[in-house]
Amino acid sequence: MKSLRFFGASLLLIVFLLATSRIVNAQYYGGPGGQISGFVYGGNGVGFDWAQLSASNGNETFHAFSGMSGFYLMRVPVGIYNVSVYVSGLPLAAPSVSNVTVTQDSTATVDFHLQEITGTPVPEFRSDLTMAVMVVVMAAALAILKIRKRTVILDD
Repeated sequence: MKSLRFFGASLLLIVFLLATSRIVNAQYYGGPGGQISGFVYGGNGVGFDWAQLSASNGNETFHAFSGMSGFYLMRVPVGIYNVSVYVSGLPLAAPSVSNVTVTQDSTATVDFHLQEITGTPVPEFRSDLTMAVMVVVMAAALAILKIRKRTVILDD
């Protein structure tokens, strides 16, 4: 019975932390350099998550993914970069941005606005639904715990 309560409390804590935290996916280069950051926006102007970003200086290519709000961050060595975005499995694209200059401890901001490649509509998860989904998950977890608690009491 105690392990069931611990599991339920742990599940609720994890759901709460996921709902209240801002997840930022970042790529980190450990040497001296600066940052390239910005937002990736979907066709409706809302931040687009899990878009893959690449910054190439001709010799090396660095990658990052946009987070839940569309924000991304890359720490890269000093240099001039061509920054591009790629979305797997969807007909979306944005033009690459060339000649992004990164100096020591600087931050270059590059935003992308994704556009449809074909006439196919793109399904996007509405950010205002995130909290509703979390509430439903928490309610379901509480209901399961309550049902199991009643079952244990009735079995005794």
